[in-house]
Amino acid sequence: MSSIARASPEIKSYAASMGPGRGRPPRPSACTRSSCPSNRIWYDGWRLVFVTLLVEGQPLRLDDGLWLQRVACAGCWTSWTLRPAFLYPHRSYEPDVVEAASLSYLSDAKASYARVASQFGCSWTAIWAWMCTLSCLAEPAAVLAEATRLAPAAPSVELMPRVVPQDHVKGRSAERQAVLLRVLQLLTALTVLARAHSVPSADPSPLRSYLVVAFLTDGRRALVTRPGWSPAIDVAHRGPPRR
Repeated sequence: MSSIARASPEIKSYAASMGPGRGRPPRPSACTRSSCPSNRIWYDGWRLVFVTLLVEGQPLRLDDGLWLQRVACAGCWTSWTLRPAFLYPHRSYEPDVVEAASLSYLSDAKASYARVASQFGCSWTAIWAWMCTLSCLAEPAAVLAEATRLAPAAPSVELMPRVVPQDHVKGRSAERQAVLLRVLQLLTALTVLARAHSVPSADPSPLRSYLVVAFLTDGRRALVTRPGWSPAIDVAHRGPPRR
């Protein structure tokens, strides 16, 4: 069900054109806080991040790092990072890599943690951590129901897997088997949901698209170290009193 395939020019173009002494992204026109009416946004330095993304189906580690512009509101002093569309916050391995690695392990009966880890340049323990995180992300049935609401005539339930393909034991307990099946069903449901929209997302990764929408609409983040969603936190104003 995976349809991930991102061309490299977008990522390489950003890396070559953004950074100290090279270029900046457009300055935002308003503060991100709904309670702040200010439209004066300042550039506020840079962040250098090291991430692994999927480029043309293969994991790409940006060894030289990627520069991200920081900005701050002149009214309430809230600051945030301007990220390109292919980056999700607080991740070393981007969601498209997590999605591709998880599907590679779950959909191939012969796949093992060690083999998939070698293919995607991560540790085998990271893959299990991704499984635990994804299993708490959303109910596959709820995601599938939303896809059916958007496209009632499209096949949906028929596409849901009932078992995890395996020619060896992939989960050594009933609980682990349930986690693996839940993740496979969720990733399948997210792909069905992505295809159900009348206007397809420009992001080829259904998982990343789902996470980005939740982040932009509700401020929720999905952290690998904390299963489920991390709610948005509204930082109180700490600058000098207004006059």
